[in-house]
Amino acid sequence: MPTRLRFVLGDKAVDVALPGEVQLVDLLPSILAQFGKEWIEQSVDHEGWVAQRLGEPPLDEDKSPAELQLLDGDTVHLRPRGEEFAPLDYDDLVDGLAERARGDAGQWTPERSRWMLRAGAMVALLTGLVALFAGPGASSFWLVPAVLALALLIGAAAAARTVGDLVNATGLALVGIAYATAAGWLLALWLDPAGELGVWITCALAMAVAATVLALVAVADSALIFTAGLTFGVMVLIPSVIWTWSDLTAQQSVAIGITVNVVASLFIPGTAFRLGRLRLPMLPTEAAEVKEDTEPVPHQVVVERSAIVFGYLRALYLGFGVAQALLLIVLNVRGGQWPLIFGAVCALLLLMRSRHLSGVVPRWSLLVPAIAAVVTIVLRLGFGHHPLDRVLAVLTPLVLVGAALVVLTSVLPGKRMRPYWGRAVDIFEHATAIAVIPLLLAVLDVYAWVRGLSG
Repeated sequence: MPTRLRFVLGDKAVDVALPGEVQLVDLLPSILAQFGKEWIEQSVDHEGWVAQRLGEPPLDEDKSPAELQLLDGDTVHLRPRGEEFAPLDYDDLVDGLAERARGDAGQWTPERSRWMLRAGAMVALLTGLVALFAGPGASSFWLVPAVLALALLIGAAAAARTVGDLVNATGLALVGIAYATAAGWLLALWLDPAGELGVWITCALAMAVAATVLALVAVADSALIFTAGLTFGVMVLIPSVIWTWSDLTAQQSVAIGITVNVVASLFIPGTAFRLGRLRLPMLPTEAAEVKEDTEPVPHQVVVERSAIVFGYLRALYLGFGVAQALLLIVLNVRGGQWPLIFGAVCALLLLMRSRHLSGVVPRWSLLVPAIAAVVTIVLRLGFGHHPLDRVLAVLTPLVLVGAALVVLTSVLPGKRMRPYWGRAVDIFEHATAIAVIPLLLAVLDVYAWVRGLSG
């Protein structure tokens, strides 16, 4: 629906009807033409024109009249860029303060009330789950959180597909996953009260993964959130299953999970590319194929699907990164010499791999696990020693490293390195990746087992 506005330029005013959905920057040339060619020619003398209502800042040219909330009959002044109207002075201090208060970004709005109610609903649902664990005998009621988890997932599907309320649907699905996790834990505890911790964790993770798959189907528009959660659950479930169904210790099972994570993360870009439904053309194998015409891909298709690819890329890296951080912490909290060395080498490998990633989320998804591993190893080495030893062997090196990193903040970013340095780091990265396998065998006591075979 068109919006009828009065534009003022100099001493001349023109009434113009503008389409409400077209950006203002596309309409300004036609508006200036209503005032005559001489005004268009004057644009060369300055940086163009801005549209401004009296007493307000210039209008955002990238928005449409409807988005700018321009109403029929509004008067808009055209001013040279850089010569905008100054803000009007207030005749009444109280009126000025009231206007500033109404425009304050911290004001309570209906949308904030909506989020308050959502937060209250989540707190109530999660508090009920915690209350179930507050006393003994909770395992006999494992069916209660299981049924509630199913009900929450059904409610999430209804909210997403019938009402179209994506936020509430996502929240209900996330709480449903939490209830399913609790149901798995209580079920394992009910079946075998004297069982091992690994069995309880595995059962809880299995229920969480199953609920996440259902949530992914129920609330497909929040697929990125549940993809990250599903990736995390699977990466943690793998070492948990190994720990439960084998004679390996928790640290040994976690070391296998870390290795699987390191290898599987190499396939994240290709997986995200396929999830975005993009396919690269086949490379030509003959001279005749080089001359063949290729079908152009529509611009809008590339824009939309590349956004999907980048979203899945962030979600997958986030899931892998959180799982890797948790596994590295568990590995290095307890254990002997080889788990610490294995964790340090994996942290070094993640640090070197992070330099290949340009996205904020993917890079931090590798940096955070590496930092978590290093911090855990340092605290593990310093725990239980004499204070003087901690000062000399832990505190002093950390202070030197911190000072060096502060200096590098003003030297390293944006600096182009020599090609041979990059090649040297590549070789060192490959060597570090190769070293993970023999170190894993050391953590698994394979070498000790081989020595035992020889007597």
